[in-house]
Amino acid sequence: MDDIKDIQKTDSVSRFFDDSVVRTNPFGENRAADRAYRRAERIVAAVFLLTNHIPETESIRSTIRTAAQGLLAAILGMRDEMRASESRSVHALQSTIRHLISLVRILSVSGFISSQNAATMIDALDELGNFLTASQRSVLSENVTISRDELVDVHTTTVQRPRVRAASAIKDTSSTGGKNALSDTKMSTGGVADTSVRVQSILDILAAGGSLGIKDIAANLPEYSEKMIQRELLELTNSGRIHKVGLKRWSKYTLAQ
Repeated sequence: MDDIKDIQKTDSVSRFFDDSVVRTNPFGENRAADRAYRRAERIVAAVFLLTNHIPETESIRSTIRTAAQGLLAAILGMRDEMRASESRSVHALQSTIRHLISLVRILSVSGFISSQNAATMIDALDELGNFLTASQRSVLSENVTISRDELVDVHTTTVQRPRVRAASAIKDTSSTGGKNALSDTKMSTGGVADTSVRVQSILDILAAGGSLGIKDIAANLPEYSEKMIQRELLELTNSGRIHKVGLKRWSKYTLAQ
């Protein structure tokens, strides 16, 4: 779902974004904002690709490119208020998305882009707008996550003096053979990494919401289908990480204690 739907893995947009890993994360625990931003990156790149051949004298070329770039700055700016139902930033961003949809339609009618590409772009923009609306109800749009254990469990704390190490004893752990060496792990959409993110998202929702049905969980994860979430719930239930009570649509899921 993070890709523009009708753009296949073989094209330059998906290939570039999927083969590069960026460790800088300004969104903190707000995973919904991070996903919205990554979607917007693909949309902006597609807009630039589709308008490359349009003459610079055509005003719509610069208009749609400027509007598309505004998506990125707008999502960065609203990352702290995605849960606010009356957020002006969210409404302004949805207005920008609707404006872009109109510009894409004009490009198609004018013959600058094909109807197929226009339909793909409009679908991706509309999905982004719907995702923003659904994210306002999602626990994944928070910047801070507080667990029950942090509020209930009180542990005895002891103050320890830091150990001072000699400069000669400090080794460069960033070397290739060091255990703490950093490595760029590429995460491909639909692979093991994507599955682990989906599973952790489900566990986070159950930790925050208690006993929930599949529709409640799906409402918090608008980027995944109910069937996909159902498969993950089945795996988590079989592995004993969550408990299931009830049958079919009345089933409720809770974290295993």
